[in-house]
Amino acid sequence: NYYLMAIPVEEQSVSSFPNPPALFYKRYTDENVQSGLAPQPPPPVKGSYHAFGNPFDSQDSIIRSLEEQGLQRLYPQKYDRKTELKKLNHSILICFLELLDILIENPASPDRNQKIEDISVLFINMHHLINEYRPHQAEETLRVIMERQKKQREDIIFQVQRAIEKAKHIGKDCSDTLAQMAGTIRSSELFLADELSTSLGVEAKSSKQVAKISKKSLLGQSSVSKQDEELSSVIDQLFS
Repeated sequence: NYYLMAIPVEEQSVSSFPNPPALFYKRYTDENVQSGLAPQPPPPVKGSYHAFGNPFDSQDSIIRSLEEQGLQRLYPQKYDRKTELKKLNHSILICFLELLDILIENPASPDRNQKIEDISVLFINMHHLINEYRPHQAEETLRVIMERQKKQREDIIFQVQRAIEKAKHIGKDCSDTLAQMAGTIRSSELFLADELSTSLGVEAKSSKQVAKISKKSLLGQSSVSKQDEELSSVIDQLFS
């Protein structure tokens, strides 16, 4: 076998458990699968085969009947499992008590082996009836798993929807805040423009008033100097 030859001899002789299938999973990389280099799965088994030392056939039913296995059936073809299981359980208790009586009265009696065989057949029939619940158990287990997965998906969808609604609410709040800030900024710009135009008008008016006052002061100074000249000329005439 190629795979066994690829595994070191030390690992084959020392390991008490099967080696990890590294030679298999390393072949199934994304690149190998996309390029078609990954090995194909083995074909399904057809015909007879052996598993755990017992022969099986691929055409056999999942649960073979007692007759197919060469065992004695103690219940009819049409039956109610619950009722038959109760009957078998009662029969096992009776056979066990009878076996105890045989062991007490005559342990070497050949009836002892027959009673043990009867108990064995009863347990086989009970076990077979219990095994017939396996398909139902598998269906119920699968149903529970699917319901759990459905619940998990519904929870995830609910969480995603709640996150989307929260994001929409946050976006709306941000949009309203930005619109309010834009209105405030616009109002502030208009107010500052009005204040600036008012201050510029006041400054222009103040400049005009300052110019008028300066002109008056200059005119007053010129008239005073003219009066001084006239006064000095009169004084000169008196003393001349």
